[in-house]
Amino acid sequence: MKKILVICPFDSIYPPLNGGMQRCFHLLVQLSKHFELTAIIHQDKESFMSCTAEYPTLETARIYSTKDLISKDIFSILPFKFEIALRSRWYQKELFRSADSSLIKYYPLLIKLLQKQKFDFVVLEDNATLNAVKIIRRFDKKVKLLYDAHNVDSNLGKSALKRKEITPQDLRNVIKKESLLHKRVDAVFTCSRRDQQELSRLNGEDLITSVVPNGVTISNIKYNEGVYCERPEYILFCGSLWSMPNAEGLYWFCKRIWPLIYDKLPYLKLLVIGSGSLPQKYYEIIDSAQIEFFGEVSDIKPFYNKAAVSIVPLLTGSGTRLKILEAMGIGVPVVSTSIGVEGIDVTDGFDMLIADNEKLFAEKVIELLESKEFRIYIQKNANKLIREKYDWDIIGSEMADFINCWNNT
Repeated sequence: MKKILVICPFDSIYPPLNGGMQRCFHLLVQLSKHFELTAIIHQDKESFMSCTAEYPTLETARIYSTKDLISKDIFSILPFKFEIALRSRWYQKELFRSADSSLIKYYPLLIKLLQKQKFDFVVLEDNATLNAVKIIRRFDKKVKLLYDAHNVDSNLGKSALKRKEITPQDLRNVIKKESLLHKRVDAVFTCSRRDQQELSRLNGEDLITSVVPNGVTISNIKYNEGVYCERPEYILFCGSLWSMPNAEGLYWFCKRIWPLIYDKLPYLKLLVIGSGSLPQKYYEIIDSAQIEFFGEVSDIKPFYNKAAVSIVPLLTGSGTRLKILEAMGIGVPVVSTSIGVEGIDVTDGFDMLIADNEKLFAEKVIELLESKEFRIYIQKNANKLIREKYDWDIIGSEMADFINCWNNT
């Protein structure tokens, strides 16, 4: 069985509380089913391994947590800021390399594992782990490096530049980093066909890529209280509010679309679930008795059960929206913008509804709310799509086939 090492530089992989962690965790689950898996994580091992009650294949994986390390050397006596800067440069053997606190935490584990055994593949989660490429190559020039691209960061950077959150030079640096992927890694996983095309274009078509879409764990559809209600009272927005695309989209919906819906259905309430806080400039939308913010919740299912419709009013971003797949898998009809639904093979009016302007978005939400039959029609078609294309087990098998076939070419 092929040996795979995955670097997951995250503190809260399980239980996964956002889309990025859901992708990271379920890729680990799938890799554990098809390969001999070793993973480096920042989360403490005990809390992570509580997942094995539901995902027993991870019992066989070798999980190493950076929280189990105690680093005592000459760098430890320095003030923290200097320790981070000097360690980064020493580990990466580059004098002017910027500090990478995550690399500093997993570096000793990575070196120990590379010295101890040979891996067939190393999977790099998050673009910051690209800083480990030279280190890995120093120990094993033949190991295959796979980078899991959650987004096309240069596309996100362009949006950030418009908001004046980064400088033009920052954006150029991001574009340069992504355009050199073909020289740094052997293959890239992307979340969508569009992301695949964009990264291939940036790399002059020299990049080996495979689309590994986001997915969901399939469960039997219940008769959702909201969907089957004769007079539904709730719709749902789910997404991390620290994410600017989510914050912007929610603000657009509440400012431009919600008044059109509320004018028609004044008893309706919008439930907002997600970690983090909105930027202060968006606070005006919080002051409404009909919009309820719940923050981060441990279990999203009760909220989906109450909701008749899930909204995804995104105007920017890349990748695929796990919140859409999650809603469809649980059985809640979705109304989304075209940007929101990118990378998901849906049909407007059949398994979900798509709208890109305020008036049409409001009309489609109202249409679903006013027809139980239409909600059930969308629900059943969406669940069929999820079962056939976006079940994590299907995605995992296709990913394993790519790795094995690509490695043999």
